[in-house]
Amino acid sequence: MKHYRQYRIYSQKFVCSHETSLGEWKKRQSIVLRQEDEQGRVSFGEVLPTIGFVNPDFDELLSVVNAWSNGKDVKWNPLISSALSCLNSKIWDIPKNDFVSESVFSAELLNSNLNISNKAKVLKKKIGLKSAIIEISEVLEFIKSLPITSLIRLDANGSLSKTDLFAWNEALSGESRVQFLEQPFPKEKTDELLQIESKLDISLALDESLVWQNDLSFFKKAGWTGFYVIKPFLFPDWDQVLSFIKSEPQRSVVSTVFESPFGYEALIRCAAYSKMVAGIDRSLFQGDDREFPQHHRTPLYPGSVASSSLDELWDSLL
Repeated sequence: MKHYRQYRIYSQKFVCSHETSLGEWKKRQSIVLRQEDEQGRVSFGEVLPTIGFVNPDFDELLSVVNAWSNGKDVKWNPLISSALSCLNSKIWDIPKNDFVSESVFSAELLNSNLNISNKAKVLKKKIGLKSAIIEISEVLEFIKSLPITSLIRLDANGSLSKTDLFAWNEALSGESRVQFLEQPFPKEKTDELLQIESKLDISLALDESLVWQNDLSFFKKAGWTGFYVIKPFLFPDWDQVLSFIKSEPQRSVVSTVFESPFGYEALIRCAAYSKMVAGIDRSLFQGDDREFPQHHRTPLYPGSVASSSLDELWDSLL
């Protein structure tokens, strides 16, 4: 079957800089792919180099995508594979999917220059930016201000030492408002993390290690009892990701790497397979005139932005 292939470079500035333990992030640049087959099926994928995860040379990626758009066989890396896998995923076949009426809620990302919505039930906060002693004190003080029904997720981006993790565990033990602490150790210490999990009172979540292993079942077979924070656009096989999420809907948290509106629509559709509140807050792009209002509502609905609407945005990028 022949396919009509196109691509666009998409760049968006954040409302305010996004701080992580890996550095400050001020804007997102990606390569969006569009494919249309002989039957008129339109789908999108996105190549998203990401700090701390998969970050190859942008010009090199662009060269590969250009060859792909011209119908040539290309050598794929995980990011290219993910984008092409997304193009061919069944998530673009709404309303044929069985989750079309499902709603998706997102945790709200706590950023220094953003206000907390009164509607927020689940919050996400980056840690590992300061010393553990200072951050533990700040987080405990912040938790006191939260309703007892709220939940907070702490994301360390692999920045904690073993001593730090035990300090956080001691401080947060018994605190019902802490849902989990995400990726405390760097990927090189995954074995140590698997061994230490059973010694902690707080729940943990895996993130970067998933990208490193490229096989979610590895951790399931290893006996991991915590959560999985899954960034679909950093995985080479969307069918494999969707299958895993459906097998672990209560422990799989679909997460963003700050996609364009094209990739974000795919992300919402993916998140509908999970029973967990997703980590796909889009407030860092609030006010951009290319944004869809449907992507900034609570809850989110997969398929509320149809391929025809995405095509209108696509045409405006010329």
